[in-house]
Amino acid sequence: MASSKAQRGAAAKSGAAPEDCVADIDPKLECLDGANAYIIRLNLPGFKKEDFKVQVDSGGRLTVRGERPAGYVRFHKAFQLPPTANPDGVAGRFDGAVLSLTVPKQPATGTDMVVARLAEGKEWCAAAEGAATATTWAEALGGKGQMVAAAVAGLALGAFLAHRLLNVTNS
Repeated sequence: MASSKAQRGAAAKSGAAPEDCVADIDPKLECLDGANAYIIRLNLPGFKKEDFKVQVDSGGRLTVRGERPAGYVRFHKAFQLPPTANPDGVAGRFDGAVLSLTVPKQPATGTDMVVARLAEGKEWCAAAEGAATATTWAEALGGKGQMVAAAVAGLALGAFLAHRLLNVTNS
């Protein structure tokens, strides 16, 4: 017992919290998908700007860590950014209670957009694999999936007709 009290007293003097006195919290997280950026909001009441750190690694993993000495409260959130995100342009703002992170989207070409949507559709299908209902890939892509399917079908039909017309005129 005496060593535990001595440990707490020494930790209080040094500014560090003993492990048994630290409370890990899970702050409320809100993610929004905007037209040009992803917006991530973390509710952090009682924290100061100096109490947390935001990092993005080369693999596109965003990590937010924080520790509040008053009350010995800490948190750790980490998640993978979508493939369409631009991790180099992450910006943040803290208003005293809410940390808002803005992650811009990479400018997408038509091909990149289709590839990204197909990847999202595959992930969604893999997650829903155990579900009893069958889903087409166009449905998995959402409302724009049918538009993508129509565009691909139109492109294929156009290529076929162009090929046939060229063969007829060259014969």
